[in-house]
Amino acid sequence: MRIKILTPLLTFSLLVSITACSGTPPETVGGDRDAHGCLPAAGYLWCERSQICERSWELADAARIEHTEAEVKTYCEIIDSDLITDEEW
Repeated sequence: MRIKILTPLLTFSLLVSITACSGTPPETVGGDRDAHGCLPAAGYLWCERSQICERSWELADAARIEHTEAEVKTYCEIIDSDLITDEEW
């Protein structure tokens, strides 16, 4: 009687052990980084103006621009000469 009860339990334990040791690491969901190291899946994009990864909605609020893809893209692509001081040249 004990063998009938233990056999399925041991079989299950063995299968769980084999599966856990398969050696293939799980792929991280949303872990793809762009060329600048930004995580687009988390809402980050590279902003040339600020030289950091930004979240578009946070950037739009901080820069007081409309939160549209076109506005954020235009804001990040423009480098105003006013932002660059003579010391940086």
